[in-house]
Amino acid sequence: MKVLNKKAFRLPFIERSKFVTLMRLGLGFDKTQGAYRVENHNEVEKIIDVISDIFEGEEISFLQTCILCGKDFPCSDCKYNPPCETKNLPLQCICPSCLKNTKPYDRYAERGLGAK
Repeated sequence: MKVLNKKAFRLPFIERSKFVTLMRLGLGFDKTQGAYRVENHNEVEKIIDVISDIFEGEEISFLQTCILCGKDFPCSDCKYNPPCETKNLPLQCICPSCLKNTKPYDRYAERGLGAK
């Protein structure tokens, strides 16, 4: 499994048609750093499929950012990974260490993120 940071990751040299496909699906490219980033999450599953093809079928996963502590972590570290419907989407989630906290929802609500 290859875990990519949604904010900046590199790919090997790819043919023009795949580059164009990735740009249309919602990736951005920083020419100065030579790095890709996820700009649009609407087609992330298709993005993962194309990147997996580039890496010869290797499974691709994006790091999540913990909404409570800001730490980046892979979905594979989470005990809720198998049933999760949003796994590998480059969104925010709650990391395993914050889930171990006795009251993660209270921390979530304190930050003004919970329902009011």
